[in-house]
Amino acid sequence: MFPFPLSQRVEQSSSTPNHLTRRGGILKGWDAESLDTLMYSHGLTGVDQAGNFLWVNTFLYMIAAISILLLAMRITSMVWKHMRHLAVMASPERQAYWARNTSRWWPWLNRHVMMAPLHKLKHNAGFQISSAIDNGTLPGRLHFIMLVIYGGLNIAWCLALPWHTPESASVVAALRGRSGTLAALNLIPTILFALRSNPLIPLLQVSYDDFNLFHRWAGRITVVESIVHTACWIHNTLEGGGATAVANALREEPSYTWGMVGTCAFTVILVSSPSPIRHAFYETFMCIHRISIWVAGAGIYVHLEKHGLPQLPWMYLIIIFYASELAIRGLYILYYNFRFTRTSRVKVEALPGEACRLTIDLVRDWHVKPGCHVHIYMPTVALWSSHPFSVAWADTPTPSKEVTSLGLESGAPSPHAQQTTRQISLVCRARTGFTRKMYEKACKSPYTFFDTFGFIEGPYGGHHSLDSFGTAVLFAGGVGITHQVMYVKHLVNGYHTGTTATQRIVLCWTVPDAQSLEWVRPWMDQILRMPGRKQCLRIKLFISRPKGRIENKAGDSVIMYAGRCNAATEIEREFKSRVGAMAVTVCGSGGMADGVRAASRAWVEEGSVEFIEEAFTF
Repeated sequence: MFPFPLSQRVEQSSSTPNHLTRRGGILKGWDAESLDTLMYSHGLTGVDQAGNFLWVNTFLYMIAAISILLLAMRITSMVWKHMRHLAVMASPERQAYWARNTSRWWPWLNRHVMMAPLHKLKHNAGFQISSAIDNGTLPGRLHFIMLVIYGGLNIAWCLALPWHTPESASVVAALRGRSGTLAALNLIPTILFALRSNPLIPLLQVSYDDFNLFHRWAGRITVVESIVHTACWIHNTLEGGGATAVANALREEPSYTWGMVGTCAFTVILVSSPSPIRHAFYETFMCIHRISIWVAGAGIYVHLEKHGLPQLPWMYLIIIFYASELAIRGLYILYYNFRFTRTSRVKVEALPGEACRLTIDLVRDWHVKPGCHVHIYMPTVALWSSHPFSVAWADTPTPSKEVTSLGLESGAPSPHAQQTTRQISLVCRARTGFTRKMYEKACKSPYTFFDTFGFIEGPYGGHHSLDSFGTAVLFAGGVGITHQVMYVKHLVNGYHTGTTATQRIVLCWTVPDAQSLEWVRPWMDQILRMPGRKQCLRIKLFISRPKGRIENKAGDSVIMYAGRCNAATEIEREFKSRVGAMAVTVCGSGGMADGVRAASRAWVEEGSVEFIEEAFTF
């Protein structure tokens, strides 16, 4: 695990620092007690190195065990859904067996732990101490349990020190070594959880939001332990040589200088990361965050390298993770957006309801996946920042006619044909920053649209498949419809071609006014013309602030209501008339998502119901 034996590392790292031995150093005139105390602030003197790596190995074994457990659960779930999908292909209407739960313990665990919010109903709706300050979201019950265990173990390991030692400086030195070791170790998952192209996301089918939650808390623990590590060094140095010793060490020893630089950069990250600051100045926060990470990483690397500490290989691992992910993202961006003759282009069109429709023309075929999202770059609007948006639509080539065994032509695409496109569309609401600039520029342009150079990064997400569910209920709030449209298209086509188990599809979309329907009207028109749509799809439009009388203009399969959608009523109605297993998905505001979650939990123990949530809570 380490490049050289522990005894050799201790001998090399605990030697007297240069600034204590060179002529005119700070040793002159000090008494023996001060010198003894000062020695505990340098090298590995007093550091419980064996204990440090005992807890490191314990932590790694725990992470490995949890990863194996999560992977086993995910594989089991995937196998079960695949078996269900295959089983109902022969007779899609006969799915009564799959509508029931096959065990009691899993639905109970799912309702009370896996799906449960931390307190009452609030999870993705922001909690506020005052009406003027948004303090972010609360973790779910399972996430909270994991975070408490994670944080509690770090606290316990920092307190597992040789308290029996009579010298207080020795205990402080042991805490310095323990907190520094754990800070370096926790930096690995902190960086890993922040990567967009994290291979664990598709492998475990865990959303980036969940990984980002653990990134934030692992980062906070890392920063606090780094501050404790630095404070312990300052304490012993002050006790042994006063402020002069601290100043000389920072001035003459690059290891301490860069270590302090890293701690200061970490402190900047901690101060700028609270939710009110992060969301109020998101683009500024991201620039400061990236620069601080680079500075902190450089500081830690030099600190470890100059002292030859055994944690240095961990920095190599972090650098490999970070550099590899940047390289992969860069290659994908170059492949889909750049050719020798041309680059990708973005058409931005202003829509009613302060929204924009973005149409991106790519230079190579792009694989279509329902539920995915991309990060888009538009240097003419925002120089280097990227913003995530769900892929609302992808124009796929019209399938060629196939000749059946009876000599008739069929317009149905082959179920094994890979759907690719070179044009995708997004819809975004004008909020602040990037989206507001883009919308205002489109409004001021001739014909309320403009064309510019831009490129995408992705796709990300889209790991949840609804193909094995007999009933799919999709909730959308406002621009959250962009996450659901591709699912509707895919499931309707699967119903017609017999490639999915879905027999009932219900889309419930809540919008503030009827003008917002223009956001996806051209795509909905295509869906309403798809073969088999009348037999499987119902669309319910809820206008929360109608300006006139609501009329049903599209027949029984498309119904408009005045007011907000009552998720509990809709889910109860669909559950009682469901076909097979039932999937409930939601993409909307935090309050809406929490309401759908609560309504779904009420039926989890009564039958086979799975809740899927898409929330961009970065």
